Amino acid sequence: MTTTIFYSTEMPNEQAKVTGGIPTKPMRWHVGYVVKTPDGSTVVQGEKTIQRATFEELRAVMNHTIDVIGDEVGNEATFVSWRATAHGGKKGKRGKRK
Repeated sequence: MTTTIFYSTEMPNEQAKVTGGIPTKPMRWHVGYVVKTPDGSTVVQGEKTIQRATFEELRAVMNHTIDVIGDEVGNEATFVSWRATAHGGKKGKRGKRK
């Protein structure tokens, strides 16, 4: 199963859009993020991999990351977005007889 989380400051109520089921166990997340300034230039565009984090831990890590980046650009960001993707593991012994 694949889970994708998309967060943007331009979304209603600044809530994340989740596609797929939220995993109950810690997963490995691939995250890409973009921060833009008022003049429209992209200040930061990066990627990172977060090892073994739950959905709540992922949001906390990304909130902290965005706060740090915001401090670096002088808290002048007008647009912030990030997308995280996690893929479930393989199910063993599928279709085999006991």
